[in-house]
Amino acid sequence: MLIGISLGPGDPELMTFKAAKALQSCFKVFVPGEMSAELARPYCSPNILTFPMIDDEQELERIWVKNAEIVADSASKALVGFAVIGDVNTFSTFIHLKKILIDRHPEIEVKTIPGVGVIPALASKFGSAFDKSFEVSDGSEIFAKIRMKAIHPRKMAEDLQKQGFEEFILGSRLYTSQEKIVKGNSQDMPERSDYFSVLYARKKT
Repeated sequence: MLIGISLGPGDPELMTFKAAKALQSCFKVFVPGEMSAELARPYCSPNILTFPMIDDEQELERIWVKNAEIVADSASKALVGFAVIGDVNTFSTFIHLKKILIDRHPEIEVKTIPGVGVIPALASKFGSAFDKSFEVSDGSEIFAKIRMKAIHPRKMAEDLQKQGFEEFILGSRLYTSQEKIVKGNSQDMPERSDYFSVLYARKKT
């Protein structure tokens, strides 16, 4: 099994207890650079994999596949971690590595541990507050949208469908004992959900 471990924005005190426990529990932990390694070292002996910033797409793909195979070789035998700065599912090295690994080794189970990502980190550091809608982008086409307080998820999904979004996931009371998750198209979404619900909409790739 492979666990993607979020290390937070850089302050060791902003790493979650769950992330620290995972680092200690893994047979081997891989990291994409020295910053991640420094945060992980109090809990394990991380293995640094190199992901160079180059323009040669063929060479990049070769390196990604090589690193994915290194991770897969260990993950097929034991519990292995891949730890990154920020949140593992938000614009991280882990995302592309996971895609390659799942494509080449679908038998390996992959899970992730969320962490303090760049958005809550910058809100705290900048003294900003996000109480109105905002957009986060790396400049590419908007592929997904999130709707908070999804009290009327089907209506929200139908509106988003008109904008080209076709796949939906509704989560309510996530990470609690009352957690519920519904996946499907707009008509699979319930008419109503509670206040602590979030709707994730994405375009088909």
